[in-house]
Amino acid sequence: MNKTIFITVVFFCIFSSFSQIEPYDLKLEYLTNPDGVDVSKPRFFWKINSKESGQFQSAYQLMVATSEEKLAQNIGDAYDSGKVKSSETIQITYKGKSLKPSSQYFWKVKTWDKKNTPTWSKIAKFSTGLFQKEDWKAAQWISWKPQEQWYKEWWERKDIESKALQFQLPSLFGSSMSMFERYYFHHQNPYDASPLLRKSFKVSKKVKQAKAYISGLGYYELFINGKPIGTQVLDPGWTDYRKTILYATHDITEQIQNGDNLAGVMLGRGFYGQLAYDHWGFYKKDGYVGQPKLLCLIKVLYEDGTEENIISDLSWKVTGGPIIYDGPHMGEIYDARKEIENWNIASFNDTSWDTVNTTSHPGGEVVSQMCQPIRITKTFQPVNIKRKGSYGQWIDTGTNSAGWIRLRLKNLEKGQQVTIYYGEHLDPTSSGQPGRLQQMAYIGKGEAEEFAECRFSYKGCRYVQVKGYKTKITKADVEVKFVHSDVPLVGTFESSDKTVDAVHDICRKSLIFNLHSIVTDCPNREKNGWLGDAVTGVEFGMANYDLAALMTKFTRDIFDTQTTEGALSPIAPANNYRKGKSTLWSSAGVHIPWYMYQYYGDTRLFEEYWENMMHWVDYSWENNNSKVKDGMFSEIYNDWVPPYDATYRGGGKPGGNEVIASMNFYLVLKRLTYMADKLGKTKDKKRLEKQLKRIHEGIQKYAFDAEKVEYSGLKPFSEFLPVVNILALDYGIVPDEYREQLEKRVVENIVKEKDYHLWGGIFSIHSAFEYLPKNGYADMMHKVVVNEEWPSFGWMIKESATTLPEGYKFSSSDMHHFMGAVDNFFYRHLVGINLDESHPGFQNIILKPNFIKSMDFAKASYNSIHGEIKAEWKKINNNTYEYYGVIPSNCKAKVILPFKTETIKSGTFKYVVNL
Repeated sequence: MNKTIFITVVFFCIFSSFSQIEPYDLKLEYLTNPDGVDVSKPRFFWKINSKESGQFQSAYQLMVATSEEKLAQNIGDAYDSGKVKSSETIQITYKGKSLKPSSQYFWKVKTWDKKNTPTWSKIAKFSTGLFQKEDWKAAQWISWKPQEQWYKEWWERKDIESKALQFQLPSLFGSSMSMFERYYFHHQNPYDASPLLRKSFKVSKKVKQAKAYISGLGYYELFINGKPIGTQVLDPGWTDYRKTILYATHDITEQIQNGDNLAGVMLGRGFYGQLAYDHWGFYKKDGYVGQPKLLCLIKVLYEDGTEENIISDLSWKVTGGPIIYDGPHMGEIYDARKEIENWNIASFNDTSWDTVNTTSHPGGEVVSQMCQPIRITKTFQPVNIKRKGSYGQWIDTGTNSAGWIRLRLKNLEKGQQVTIYYGEHLDPTSSGQPGRLQQMAYIGKGEAEEFAECRFSYKGCRYVQVKGYKTKITKADVEVKFVHSDVPLVGTFESSDKTVDAVHDICRKSLIFNLHSIVTDCPNREKNGWLGDAVTGVEFGMANYDLAALMTKFTRDIFDTQTTEGALSPIAPANNYRKGKSTLWSSAGVHIPWYMYQYYGDTRLFEEYWENMMHWVDYSWENNNSKVKDGMFSEIYNDWVPPYDATYRGGGKPGGNEVIASMNFYLVLKRLTYMADKLGKTKDKKRLEKQLKRIHEGIQKYAFDAEKVEYSGLKPFSEFLPVVNILALDYGIVPDEYREQLEKRVVENIVKEKDYHLWGGIFSIHSAFEYLPKNGYADMMHKVVVNEEWPSFGWMIKESATTLPEGYKFSSSDMHHFMGAVDNFFYRHLVGINLDESHPGFQNIILKPNFIKSMDFAKASYNSIHGEIKAEWKKINNNTYEYYGVIPSNCKAKVILPFKTETIKSGTFKYVVNL
């Protein structure tokens, strides 16, 4: 073998005035200049930039002030850390005076570089929210109808619907009905229209600042003097409203005018008043069903130091608006004839409107929405429009996505009904659509130009069909809108292999289109927070998007499903759905905090939910562990959507569910043991170590065949079962003496028995594309990815997939993200950007690329919580590769190349490798 020759070139770019470090990208609780912070001891973050290689932060001084003027004078009257010798720039906890509610704060940080040269950052800011009930200034929950009347009418309708059951997703009732059939089903007593609420108030002094604190359930839109406030849609985020209710904070200073003012709110049902008679129990009486309701405080601070509070109370007026039917699953109808002109300005006469009623509290703790809201993130025109039949027109948006269209309608007759159908498959009105008939309907008011657009529901679709409208639709009449949680893009990947690039693209899009304040399974059909999807999908999602704030919120959603006994549901939010039946799915309650620790150095979730985690572990041992085969866990789910779903006829899943669940629980205990050590939980650590040994012994006793050197399920199955063997390797379950042989057996199954196919589902993908390339099989796994024969990702691309289907077929949902863990392979093992598990957060970076023989280049960037990492390799000739990139300031990297490993400082690096 020829000796590998390395030429290492590190470029130093030194400019005298810029060689010192500069702090930038200041964040609080993962957010930039957030409003409504209700964390008593929030955490600060910043990054370091320098033109000089090897620069780092030797110390910092964090300063927080109650005014920008004081901060400019270096007076930290709220907090001054003094000079702290540390290179840490993340998870810096506030240790100053108690933060006051609804107050403005300003902060900056001074950093010293390796030469002890100081530099101040720019000024950042945040405002606090409302910390306790008293801070709401007696604001009440208000609604349109008296609660008893609404309750009686609601359950009378549900009783009727229960007698008309259809077993069709997304609901048992009405899934194959048109929007108007759904609406007119209760034609004698239809559902209430979406309420419009208004409150006038006067301002007679000069305003210094005005803010609105608002929670409208299920969704709200806020207007001040006729102007919409904020860019969010479908707000607030979905939660179990019995446990947690989110409110938002809006700065409305610019919208307040001297004299008469008007606050207007439109409410939608959202997930609080679902019309869908669903599979998952949200509609039941023990759930969190309620009529649309509002909690609001508008706080006006005057220049003279006085303040005025406008609260939601019985002085508000209400009436029904133009949205006469709405629900996230069932769709919505907008009746433009019922629009009320100028309803949200002060001069409007509302004497004919009803007075609001006080209503029941939803039950949950009201907390600030400390994550990015859902927004319209992109608007563009469709790629094709055709006529279908005499009245239908068909629109191709060009890609599967989550969101809706805005459709310009010309010369409608007054009362003309237009129905817009959304679908993933070519015919949005076909019975085989995932989610059945996703719809929005519009009733014209008879003007030359009108616009139909969703307000309180979103769709998962590529194709749109418009019925009831004869005028030819042009591309200029249609705006396609992407709608999802507006999390920042932090990762990019590109290579010479177009199939690999296409797979990366459908993984990334499938993830982002399933972020709607929770991690959903699909945006078309269920819209549920299935936790098995999160276990395998969130990790690769963090390589592409900044999910820190959103996953902090979602972790709370997971533990809001916990029962007093300790059981967790397999979906979140949930209404006691299959509580405690799946340790495999509910293990997201441990895995997501683990990912948060690995990517962001976050231990607060460990601290906040430690007792919940241990309570769940105890419940699982008591209720899921086999009474006759200790260490084997009962489980209702499995390695979801493996190819066996299409080929296996033995009933159930090959091998059964228990061994997969037990192996995952072994990983859970392993990670919890690490967390216990990190938190100093000595007793818990010892207990977990005993449980870890116990479950390992059970797996070896009941699932391992020492003669064959392979693991199998408890249910007889004639073939080698890849999933349990791949999990055993990846999770560190295999004893050392068997590892090499079992590894070869897995490879043999993939290469010879399955002709470069991975015969497994979401957990197989998650582990195989991590373990095998890390252990010398990157070229093999590349072939598995690009293989165009079913079942494979290459086959999906050949079949023109624009997002990931639910498994290796297009007969279910075409937009599931849980197979996207293959994307980890591209970032980690092709380009080689890895974190150091012993020092998480990417301050210590591990660069370990794999030079794929059939590829010419691969490159990626990841804007970590410490700064942007860039890495790229390209083939110079058959035996020579260049590997180069950038390490952020205040970071270092261990570069692991064939036959050589070395540690480098921040800056630009380059290696030439001759193999």
